[in-house]
Amino acid sequence: MNIIKGTNFWRLLSIILFFIIFLGLYYFFIVYPKHTERNRVQIAEEVLSSFFWLDLAEDSEIHSLILKRGLELSPLNDEIYIKDLKGLNLFYSWNDGHKEMDYILNKYSNYPSFDKDAIRGLCLKLMFVQQYNQKIQQKNYSSPRLLALKNINQLYLETITPWLDDMKAFDEFYKTKHMIPNCKI
Repeated sequence: MNIIKGTNFWRLLSIILFFIIFLGLYYFFIVYPKHTERNRVQIAEEVLSSFFWLDLAEDSEIHSLILKRGLELSPLNDEIYIKDLKGLNLFYSWNDGHKEMDYILNKYSNYPSFDKDAIRGLCLKLMFVQQYNQKIQQKNYSSPRLLALKNINQLYLETITPWLDDMKAFDEFYKTKHMIPNCKI
């Protein structure tokens, strides 16, 4: 009982308590962020990619209908074209500019939000951008919106050109995953 009543016991206990609190704060603010930074980046990438892949799955029907009916040069299709160019450019830069489409498909095939509708959506979006750009050039078409964003659209198109040139990677991906090719119109 004399130990509990004495002040030395409480001093020792407070020193041990402060040391434990200091170690906890050191771990929480110094060690924990360094060990979890990679996990946090991976989780953030999965969350962002899930939104992108879900958007691709939803857009696949729109692009399929547009491509089936034939591409008409219209302000509505111009807006879709501009939006798709911007989204594909963002996705390209988000993947550190990997030029191989098979790398992208294999990387994201392990994510839970990646499904065959999303693959088809990406393929159809790339096909739409490619065919609409060809039609714009063939007909020498320009609208006020396309003229206003001409330089930006050209930059985006040059950025994603490696993906547009690598469309056969979709067929190879379907073959390696033993899936039915679903990239056709």
